[in-house]
Order: sequence, then C-alpha cells, then structure tokens
Amino acid sequence: MNIPVKKWYEAVLTRYSQQKYMIKEIKPFTLKSLEKKFEELNNIYPEVRVKLIKKSVKDILPALKGKYGNFTESPAFIAFILNDNGAYSWSKMGYIGEAAILEVTAHGLGSCWIGGRYVPERSNLKIDLERGERLIAVSPIGYSSENYNLTRHFISKLFPHRDRKDIEELCPDGYDSDWPGWVKNAIKIASYAPSRLNRQPWRFYYGEGKLVVDCKDEPSAYRRLECGIALRHLEIGALDGGVTGRIEFGGLGLASFVKDN
Repeated sequence: MNIPVKKWYEAVLTRYSQQKYMIKEIKPFTLKSLEKKFEELNNIYPEVRVKLIKKSVKDILPALKGKYGNFTESPAFIAFILNDNGAYSWSKMGYIGEAAILEVTAHGLGSCWIGGRYVPERSNLKIDLERGERLIAVSPIGYSSENYNLTRHFISKLFPHRDRKDIEELCPDGYDSDWPGWVKNAIKIASYAPSRLNRQPWRFYYGEGKLVVDCKDEPSAYRRLECGIALRHLEIGALDGGVTGRIEFGGLGLASFVKDN
C-alpha cells in the first residue's frame, strides 16, 4: 500500500474528534478521491473494510447501542465493517480504519470514531453487510462548524495533545533517550492516537529493530481496535523518521513495526 507519510503525519498533528458540522455537501472530487483510497485499504486484509455512505451519521446512530455526544447532521459517514473470524481482526480494523480517518482529515474534513453494537431494527437505514460481517463503528465526516473548529483550533494551539500520558508511562520496560530518532518519533506520534474516554490503553516496547504495540490490561475488543489505531500512528512516525519496515501481528504483543535491515 502507498502510505502518504507527510500528509498523514500532518493529519495526526491536526486532527481532533469533532461533533458539529456545517450543512454543506462534500465536493464530488473529494468523495471520489476518498472512495478510491478506501478501495485500496479494503484490499489489505479480508477481515476488514471501510465504506463511505452518503447519509447523515444521525441516520445510523439510533441503531448503535451506546451513549454518544450531541452530534449534528453530517453529509456522510464512514462505516467500519468487520468479519471477526480472522486473527487480530479488531487490531487490523483499527489500523485500516485510522488510515481512512487520516485521509479524511487530509482533505480538510472532520471526523470522530464512534463504536457500538449495531442493532439494525433501530434504524431505517440499512447497511449492506455480507455474510459473517458486522458493523462495529462509524464516523461522521464533513466540514466542521466554523465556530466549533475555531474553538478547537485555539485550544489545540494553547494545549497541544493535552491530557496525554507521559512517554515514560507508555513504555513499561523503560524509555531510553538514546533510542534511535525514528523510534522516539514513532512513539510520540503513536501517543496521539484517539481512544474512548482518552484511556490510552497502548504500551510500547523496543528492542533489536522491533517496536511493539500492546495493551496495558487484558484487552477487550475495542481496546484491541484502539491499539490498532495507535499502530497506524506508530508506523507513520517510524516512516517519517527515515526508516522502512513492515507490520507484523502477534508475537510479543498485539502487533509490531519491524525495521528493515
């Protein structure tokens, strides 16, 4: 897969979860570009796929069991669809889904991960699911409400990535200031990953060219998804640090970025 490192790195730094959107249609060229990228993402792991649906997120929220914030209408939303039969499928969903979110951000659109159990009977909007698939999360996408966006931008400038755990706390085996620059950059960018209630369940371990992502406690499905999100950020930080490598699921943790020799 072609990873637009610089574009997604900037998206990591600028993205915040957003609930308020303008009543403004997304440009056709932007929608086509997103659909093309989503098709590319859907060819990576057969267990997961992302789908762009040109309906308001409020049309699907009643069918998701859970509690959410006060979302306004959005011109479209992303459906995150999972076949849970594959190994590490939830982590793969986070990894692929966050790529879709960062691509959306790079196009100047707002987004917000919303997870919950899908109950089709609660909504008139039906998601086209194949056998064995289920909808596990959605994200509204659209142009952020101007006042809302300005407020978030102002806060982000004053308190960039506030309420984040110290890097040392995220590295239980110790954080070494002499680690290679790509490792430190990868961990920093991974620490910015979104998680429900800002719980930041991921932990990082480094040794012999391998940077491991794992969960702090016995991981629930959605914690594994959040660690997959952090894995995507980790990879972007490593690539931005000037190395190449590959993603491996399993082993010592949920997943790893393994630097090429």
